[in-house]
Amino acid sequence: MAKPPLHILLLEDSRFDAELIALELKNLGRPFQLDPIQSEAELRHALDFQPPDVILSDHGLPSFNGFRALEIVRHERPELPFIFVSGSNNQQMVVDMHDKGATDYVFKRDLVDLCPTIQRALGGAAVVPAGDEPSDVASEVEPEKVAPAQAVSSIGHLRFCPKCQRAWDENGKMVEMAKYLSNYPEATVHRQLCANCS
Repeated sequence: MAKPPLHILLLEDSRFDAELIALELKNLGRPFQLDPIQSEAELRHALDFQPPDVILSDHGLPSFNGFRALEIVRHERPELPFIFVSGSNNQQMVVDMHDKGATDYVFKRDLVDLCPTIQRALGGAAVVPAGDEPSDVASEVEPEKVAPAQAVSSIGHLRFCPKCQRAWDENGKMVEMAKYLSNYPEATVHRQLCANCS
């Protein structure tokens, strides 16, 4: 039996970015309805009269703010998946997104991550490339035994699991994300489910 169309709300002010997102969503493997909005009034109307299955949101629009949208959604429909799709890779902002209740984050330059992220948010099977996850199970007692992430060898790279919200440095050691980023503000964050969550 065919799956019903996935209703996706897109908070985005760039027509070009919206078209790129719509193009990428064709890789979901199921029909979808994409409704673009740009204001708080449109968001509230959608939540009241046509609740989506998932919300995709830029972090900042001229007339609205993604963090304000997240606040509204978490108050009105706390269970609704909310994914930031942002052109900014500011690491403190990514931390703030998760702290404030975002389900996940996708960098606009890495839109190939969008469909797997949506699938995870909706409770589907996680899509993790073979051989691209830590080989040992993460442990709070002995985090140093977590295998280093593949192809991450230089300083300033962080592997972050969006599900359990734990992070590992380039040596495979579990670290506190905020503290690490205070030491390496230009670090690159790689989102990937850890062995426990995959």
